[in-house]
Amino acid sequence: MAKDDNFIFEDSKKLLISDDIIVQAIQELYKDEIKERIREKLKANPRMEEELKEAIKDYSRGKLLEAGAQGKLLKVVAELGLISMPESFRDELVKTILKAIGPEIDTLLKNTL
Repeated sequence: MAKDDNFIFEDSKKLLISDDIIVQAIQELYKDEIKERIREKLKANPRMEEELKEAIKDYSRGKLLEAGAQGKLLKVVAELGLISMPESFRDELVKTILKAIGPEIDTLLKNTL
């Protein structure tokens, strides 16, 4: 009998819905409603829709340029750091880095090219 009671208790726990899930579901419904209204307004105003598309393209392009600039900065900072340290330490550091990330870079290049 105790096994049956435990079985019922365990199954009932699975059916419980937490407050968080309900709040998240309501938020998603609200987001969907907002998206639908925005789509309707944009469809009614093609100029705004086109401006939004252009703004999104510009924003995306800007983010890509930012990421590229950050990569260039990182390269220069790393290079400055390498040339600023003693040569013996630099050689050891480069070997350690290549040993650590070399196989991943090789795999990435093989999969990309």
